[in-house]
Amino acid sequence: MKNPNVQVTIVDINAQRIEAWNSDELPIYEPGLDEVVKESRGYNLFFTTEVDKAIIEADLIFVSVNTPTKQTGIGAGYAADLGYVEAATRQIAKLATSDKIVVEKSTVPCRTAQSMRVIVRYKSSVTFTSNFSLTNA
Repeated sequence: MKNPNVQVTIVDINAQRIEAWNSDELPIYEPGLDEVVKESRGYNLFFTTEVDKAIIEADLIFVSVNTPTKQTGIGAGYAADLGYVEAATRQIAKLATSDKIVVEKSTVPCRTAQSMRVIVRYKSSVTFTSNFSLTNA
C-alpha cells in the first residue's frame, strides 16, 4: 500500500468472502490489485469477520453494505432497503467508545447520512460535541 503506516482492515460478516480475500485466488479481478493485496496482506492490510473488534479499533469506518430494493411496504419494488445500513450504524453506535470518522459508502438515497447521525446520537453511550458529523462519499 502507498502508506505502510496506515492499517486497513476489511470486515465482512460473510466468512466465505473473507476466506476468498485471504486466499491466493482473489474473488475479483482489477489490474494490479493482486500484487497490492499480496504485498500488503498480513502487514498493514487485513481481512476479517471480527466486526466488533474492527469497530472498536478503527479511527475511520467506511460503511459499505448492501442496499437492495425494498420487497415490502412503502416503496416496495423501487426504494432502497436501508436495513443493512441502519444495522451497521447501530452496531457502530453500540461499540464506539472513542472518536470515529464514519463515512457512508453505499448506493443509498440522499440524506442517509443524516439518518445515520440520528441513530448514532441516540444509540451511543458517547457524548458528542457540536462538531460531530457523518458524511457520505
